[in-house]
Amino acid sequence: MFRTRRSLHTATVEAVSLIAPRMARITLGGPGMSAFRCEEPTQWVKLHVPDPRDGRTVGRAYTVRHQHPSEPRIDIDVVLHGNGPAARWAETAHVGQEVSFGGPRGSFRPDPGVGCYLLAGDESAQPAVLTIAESLPAGVRGTVYLEVEGPEAETEVHTRAALDVVWVHRSGRAKGEALRDAVLKAPAPERRAYAWAAGESGAVREIRRHFQQNLGLDRQRAYAKGYWKRDEPDHRDPLASD
Repeated sequence: MFRTRRSLHTATVEAVSLIAPRMARITLGGPGMSAFRCEEPTQWVKLHVPDPRDGRTVGRAYTVRHQHPSEPRIDIDVVLHGNGPAARWAETAHVGQEVSFGGPRGSFRPDPGVGCYLLAGDESAQPAVLTIAESLPAGVRGTVYLEVEGPEAETEVHTRAALDVVWVHRSGRAKGEALRDAVLKAPAPERRAYAWAAGESGAVREIRRHFQQNLGLDRQRAYAKGYWKRDEPDHRDPLASD
């Protein structure tokens, strides 16, 4: 069986900004982006970038945080965790640099029969969580749990839905533990619910068990994905494996 080769888009870094102490927003644009479309929450691209350490090209998957509607530009938010070639590239990315990427892939479609959402993620999943929150219509209720190191890492959240945003501060704890504890202690949804969580694999495993066993959510109404493993050299977005 032969796999169809996916076409790559060529893009130019148009802006780099720090939106949190350890989160960089990289804006990609240029003529090579004219055919690119990202129209659904949680969609991701596989970005091919050079490792500043040895020049070797690596591919890593990242959620498209924004698709600019009036021009061929997208924003990618990258965690500056200091480990791995993609993170090293993000720390040195500069305007005018050319990169390539494939995609988008993946999608999330709100269920019109769901009146309540429970969303959770650490920094690696924050872009995907926020694209879901921003897509939900007015009238939908729910809670969003976002784990960061402390209050200095919180960012603005915009949504039409009636969502309570809870910033969970690690304050020196191992990544994922505070998020896990917050989700497991959260009140059970009173309405028909959908749950979505991603982040450190060990923490997400316990959150998945909670969704299924304690909240009674089946696979159709509960998504939980380990994005990375503690002590792994590079945080990767495992939506690429879906």
